[in-house]
Amino acid sequence: MADDPTPEEIELAERLYAEWDQGRGTSKSRIEQREWGDASAHGRRFDRFIRRTLGFPTTRPSRQTDRIGDLEKQLRQLGHAPAGTEAADWEPQLQHARSAALAALRVWNDPTATFRTGTFALLFVTAWNSLCIAMLQQRNAEWRKVGDKGNATLFEGVEQALSTPELIGDAFPGGGFRGLRENVQDWIELRNSVAHRHLPALDAAVIPLAQAGLLNFETAVAENFPEEYTLANQLSVPLQLSGFRDSGVLTSLKRLQASLPLDVQAVLSRVAEASPELLGDDTYMLRVSFIPAVPSSGRNPDAVAYFLRPGEVPEEVEEALQKYQVLPKVGRVKRPNLAAMQVCVQVEERISFRFNANQHAVAARALKVRPPKDGDQEATDLRYCEYVGAVKRHLYNEAWVNRLVEELSTAEGFKRVVGVDPTPKESD
Repeated sequence: MADDPTPEEIELAERLYAEWDQGRGTSKSRIEQREWGDASAHGRRFDRFIRRTLGFPTTRPSRQTDRIGDLEKQLRQLGHAPAGTEAADWEPQLQHARSAALAALRVWNDPTATFRTGTFALLFVTAWNSLCIAMLQQRNAEWRKVGDKGNATLFEGVEQALSTPELIGDAFPGGGFRGLRENVQDWIELRNSVAHRHLPALDAAVIPLAQAGLLNFETAVAENFPEEYTLANQLSVPLQLSGFRDSGVLTSLKRLQASLPLDVQAVLSRVAEASPELLGDDTYMLRVSFIPAVPSSGRNPDAVAYFLRPGEVPEEVEEALQKYQVLPKVGRVKRPNLAAMQVCVQVEERISFRFNANQHAVAARALKVRPPKDGDQEATDLRYCEYVGAVKRHLYNEAWVNRLVEELSTAEGFKRVVGVDPTPKESD
């Protein structure tokens, strides 16, 4: 594996990229000849250096290539491998995991379902089993039962996988995944307890476990596999009746839950009696508050449900919300992973003006996202930026890109933030 780029190489790469400025400044060949004395690379050495050092390409694929790539992503979202491509070893298992998870959700959100928790548990554990196998295959780690001689254990000629708890432990080791592992273990126990019983009273009791488990599954897919394999674009917030009717409904549900078989109640008791640390871990159990809201403007709302942070609710309902873990936002929160030049490229594609690295540095300091040159470089606005001390560079996220696009879309806004009049792209 190649060594990580040094801070000096990163600084040089950012300076050369700004000088080249997406083909509008000094040519790649001239930069190569000046910096490395290489007159024969014709831009290829520059491309390799920027890609290795900053992590993004300086060549753009054709529009047709982009369209083909988009079509391949859509096929994978539908569970199919594009013709002429060779699927990775992990891809069939990942597709099986996605199919099982989506089938579990269809049953859970079906208002006519009469075996909701049982079916969900069966399919959801299957989804986790396949997801873990895919992750271990991707890492070239062992996912099979292995005999004393190191050979895979076979049953009727088929390799046998490790048990689901073993797979979960190998795919998600360490204290940071404790809530996730405990959540899956609860679903395994529920699957074993209710697989052959009709227990509709159980449905409401396990919602916090189901919600946390679903978000864990989506996060695991998103962090380990390409974006097209995630489920978020195929899901929506289900419509609700619970909570909008009189309190007698909840009382009736609790009476039904009290009549559950003792072994099932024992599983729920272990959940309720877990340590405060585990109960406070939203990867183990997640309760969400739905608050009805009617737009005062009369226009269509941006969303049919609002997820509120603690401290953003009226005092009179704050005490009630203390009973819940409240989602700060829908979906996963990605840590900043964009270099400054990647931000410049994305922003310039979405505004009418040229936008280079020097202007980005000015904007980041003007909007107090990163500190002055002589300040504490770790004192960043963590909503948008993070300082990585190991390589002495700032990284940014998509929220920062979106904010810059909003701030710089007009000539007045551009000058207010950057301090100079913008240069229209059509003037190049």
